[in-house]
Amino acid sequence: MHAPRPARDPRALAPGSVARAAGERRHVAASAGSEAGEVACRGVASSMPIDKRRETKVIAVVFAEVVGAGAADREKLRGALERVNRLFKPAIAEPFGLSGDDRVDGALADPAQTPLCLSVLRERLAPLQLRAGVGIGAVDHLRELTAADRDAYSVARRALQLVIRDKGLTRYLGTGDAGDVLLGALCRLVDPLIRARTDKQWEAIAAYRELGHQREVAEKLGVTRQSVGDRLSAGNRRAVEEADAAVAAYLSYQRRQRFG
Repeated sequence: MHAPRPARDPRALAPGSVARAAGERRHVAASAGSEAGEVACRGVASSMPIDKRRETKVIAVVFAEVVGAGAADREKLRGALERVNRLFKPAIAEPFGLSGDDRVDGALADPAQTPLCLSVLRERLAPLQLRAGVGIGAVDHLRELTAADRDAYSVARRALQLVIRDKGLTRYLGTGDAGDVLLGALCRLVDPLIRARTDKQWEAIAAYRELGHQREVAEKLGVTRQSVGDRLSAGNRRAVEEADAAVAAYLSYQRRQRFG
């Protein structure tokens, strides 16, 4: 399997990216910059670090709530957020963090990374469910935000409100009227597939993303390869992954069309 490609290429969503990233981290002394190979790290130009670019940026702001989470789940939440911040470090505009017992927020400098980021976060939090509102917008300086610059944040807030109202899992806003309708329809089709996953299906899906081979997943979980295949199929892994790739491709295209 090839290393993850930039997020504008939907193949960045291929399974096994976490396993490849771990291998690169073990060889960091022999290959400078290999840490950037984790999950979606090559989704943002590594030669132009986010914190050094001061031109107008298009970001994806994520406001989310973890359904049913309480004080007892804080360690699990912190662990999941730390992992996401580490894996997506080059694409992070504002680190993901907790706001209260069940609220999560953060921002990505490359909106096309958002579907993969949410999928990884959901796999780490399962069986807890994550409802996420995503706002797409432009800012001039991430460190010097004004009220006018924070439109992406208000859009993300509105997106989360709609998710909660509609009892869905994901909503994207800020891509234009047609784009919002298109992504909203896609999310409404995919959300039930995610919601229906069992604990064992989540376990197999998360392990498959990390390891990339059913045989290795079977060894890790102590089950047969056939059982792993059944769990991945019943959990609609491929359908959800293809939907993630479609959203990523659209966000990348829409970014080029609207913001150059």
